[in-house]
Amino acid sequence: ALLRPGRFDRRVTLDRPDMKGREAILKVHSKGKPFESNVDLGILARSTPGFVGADLENTVNEAAILAARRNKKAISQSELDEAVERVIAGPERKSRLISEEEKRVVAYHEAGHAVVMNAIPEANTVQKVSIISRGQMGGYTLALPEDDRMLLSRKKMRAEIVGLLGGRVAEELVFDDITAGASNDIERVTKIARTMVTRWGMS
Repeated sequence: ALLRPGRFDRRVTLDRPDMKGREAILKVHSKGKPFESNVDLGILARSTPGFVGADLENTVNEAAILAARRNKKAISQSELDEAVERVIAGPERKSRLISEEEKRVVAYHEAGHAVVMNAIPEANTVQKVSIISRGQMGGYTLALPEDDRMLLSRKKMRAEIVGLLGGRVAEELVFDDITAGASNDIERVTKIARTMVTRWGMS
C-alpha cells in the first residue's frame, strides 16, 4: 500500500560505489588528515573494489592509527595498503605461533592460488601473497580486478573458481595430502557455483 502512486512511489537505488565514487568518498574522509605528498587516492580507490563508504572510512582511519603507532607525522601509501588488508582480512595475529611445517603448507597453498590465477587470462590480477595470519586465515592471496564490472562472464566466474581451488590442489601435489586450510575457499566456490546455476542460468 505504501508504494501505490501518490504515496512512496519513488525508489532510489543506492549501489556500491564505482572507482570514481570511491575516490570521491576517500577525499571526503581524508580531509583534515595529514598525507605524504606521494599518496594517490586514485590507486587506493582502484585497490578497493566492492568497498562501501563505511569500509573506505574504516580504511582511512586504520591507516591513521597505523601511522600514529609508528610515530609518523603523515600517513604514507604503505599504511593505506596495510589498512586495506586489515579491512579485507582482519588484523595480523602476531601472537599465533605456527610450526615450520604448517608455514610450509600455508606457503604452498597460497602459492598455488597465485600460480593458477596468474596462468588464467580471465583471473583477477594477483597483488600480494602472504603467509602472515590475519583474522581466521593462516595466509591469503590478494587478487583484485583491474576495473569495476557490472556484468560477470561465465569464463570470469570459472577462473575465480579455479583460482580458489589452486591452493587445495597445490597441497595435494606437493604433500600428497590435504588440510582443512581450504575451508573458506570451498565455501566461496560453492556459493559462486550455486549462484551461477540457480540465478544466472550458467549450468
